[in-house]
Amino acid sequence: MLDLVHVDPEDGVEAWRVEATVDLVDGEPALCRVLVEGAAGLDTLRLQRDFRWMTPLDAVSRIVPNMLADGLDPFAQDFPYTGYPHVARERDLVDGRLSEEFLEDIATEYLAWGRGYAQRMADEHRVSRRTAVGWIVKARERGILSSVRPGQHGGEIVPRSRRRPQR
Repeated sequence: MLDLVHVDPEDGVEAWRVEATVDLVDGEPALCRVLVEGAAGLDTLRLQRDFRWMTPLDAVSRIVPNMLADGLDPFAQDFPYTGYPHVARERDLVDGRLSEEFLEDIATEYLAWGRGYAQRMADEHRVSRRTAVGWIVKARERGILSSVRPGQHGGEIVPRSRRRPQR
């Protein structure tokens, strides 16, 4: 269970809360329940624009393991409630290589954006179009994103349990 709570710094009153339950489903972390509450009502336009459903999953599957690796107690830490997914990507490079988690995020963005993804991804991540394309190539090479025929767009995220082990 993860609670993300925003307390208004001016009056100290809880403005909103997200309670999320992440559980293992077929051996993989999955978002199973979300409760969103706002003391003065929810700003539905802002939620539509800014709320990221992956945030609780990122907190549990990425930030907590990073905290544990750094010797921190996750129950004694405040989790950020903005800046996702970047805040969960503190360790994009693992042993000089892009992490599996990073490439999975990139592949998910690629599938969501469709054709013309390269320029949008390059702008979003402040990299060249070639770098964005290279990330997709790496995701396919590592078995994170399924193969397609040359020149085609698409594919699907390969479940972790079906990916070949990385060296």
